[in-house]
Amino acid sequence: MHTPHRHILGLLCLLLQIVLAGPARSAELTLGDVQQVFPAAVSISALDGKAAAYLVRGPGGTLGYAFSTEELAPISAYSGKPINTVVGLGEDGLIRGVHILHHEEPILVIGISDQDLQDFIDQFKGRKSTDRIRVGARGRPGYVGIDGISGATITTMVMTSSVSKAVQSVASAYDIPAGTAPGTPDAQAQAPDAGATPAADEPAWTLLWQERTVELVVVTLALLLLMAILFFQDWLVERTVLFHRLRVGYLLFTVFFLGFYCAGQLSVINLLAFFHSLTSGFSWDTLLIEPVIFLLWAFVAVSILLWGRGVYCGWLCPFGAAQDLISKLARRLGFEGYRLPQMVHERLWAIKYFILIALVGLSLDSMVNAARLAEVEPFKTTFVLHFMREPPFVAYALAMLAVSAINSKFYCKYICPLGAGLSFVTRFRIFDWLRRRRECGKPCQACAHQCQIAAIKPTGEIIDNECHYCLECQVNYWDEQLCPPLVEKRKKREARERKRQEVIATDT
Repeated sequence: MHTPHRHILGLLCLLLQIVLAGPARSAELTLGDVQQVFPAAVSISALDGKAAAYLVRGPGGTLGYAFSTEELAPISAYSGKPINTVVGLGEDGLIRGVHILHHEEPILVIGISDQDLQDFIDQFKGRKSTDRIRVGARGRPGYVGIDGISGATITTMVMTSSVSKAVQSVASAYDIPAGTAPGTPDAQAQAPDAGATPAADEPAWTLLWQERTVELVVVTLALLLLMAILFFQDWLVERTVLFHRLRVGYLLFTVFFLGFYCAGQLSVINLLAFFHSLTSGFSWDTLLIEPVIFLLWAFVAVSILLWGRGVYCGWLCPFGAAQDLISKLARRLGFEGYRLPQMVHERLWAIKYFILIALVGLSLDSMVNAARLAEVEPFKTTFVLHFMREPPFVAYALAMLAVSAINSKFYCKYICPLGAGLSFVTRFRIFDWLRRRRECGKPCQACAHQCQIAAIKPTGEIIDNECHYCLECQVNYWDEQLCPPLVEKRKKREARERKRQEVIATDT
């Protein structure tokens, strides 16, 4: 590993140690907090019972109970930290209201309107303490379905699960009866999907895995195909036409199916959230809420140790694949790419590592602050919100795509903090299957000039931390028309064959 990488890695390790030792927040409620769900509240008193809650009183007497989800049901969300809400539960067992007290969810800061969030929260009002509330479960027997927020699946599902568990905990601890909404029949006459018993049911993520079975099967098959490509890469790259068609087809699949259809774009926020989740109670349930994202991260965890981070960056990153396709199309149309001078190129590499360090540092204070800087990733604009957001974000995303027409994968090379984060683990990879010849770099520069990432040194060595494993250098390795050492051998062989044919012709 180069010295600059070693220094950066040391600094990141120090920052992450501080993350893991981060302070805890108090979950105590104030009267002002409670008035968000009980506007008529004039006093609150803590209850010394099985569940941490407050008895809420108004001018006319007791209004109900108020409690914090962070105290009763802290579930790590997308940021790796729980969403703290205050919940009001009436003595009749009906939810009076839910209000967010604190969160560090990136999607709720940038990308989701206040009205969308309020519309989601309002769906809890009037629900019974025994209701099994689930996002997207409308019509599912035994559940009460509510609508989620597009692009905020994990956040809304975690919030729903946290509220439901907290409500059930308080209702059970203080013998609060199952509520009946005004104008509805008695709870033994409720509809089947209303749920008449406490929800000792399956985790929230299982519903999503069942609903996205087709997507999961397709993604699993695609990952198996990629594994086959990697294991049989030597056989494949010798068949140039087949390889290029297969690669273009895979990149199209990555952009349109993984990216636009599944929103399966990994983010540096995922990495930061994982480390933060270690401090707030790690839970597999949270990771499993996004099925496609979970599968991709599981594959990355394996492939990065076997081949390095380049497998994800070169094959499975939708934004990277889009840049690659744009670059290929530009070359087909006759546009000449522009390569920065080697010295400038190597200096610009450092930008993404500085961005990563800044993100880690900001996340120590708040994931919300980190989320603002993480907008340097155009992924959410492109694949989650489909360019339906403020013009500056759209212009930035389009610019990062457009620049690839003249400088291939510009964003990946110089700006992407996710690639920077993954590159540190690459040094632990097991396999090194990228073949090189002794002539590589001395004097041959064919692969170095062709490499779209410029990840081959002038001396011929592949820079593993930067390589995207596109296998183009391996195509050259076996190509007798492109690889100079093979070209020389081919010409000698052809010369010998011509002489042999001349001898045969002379003899006859």
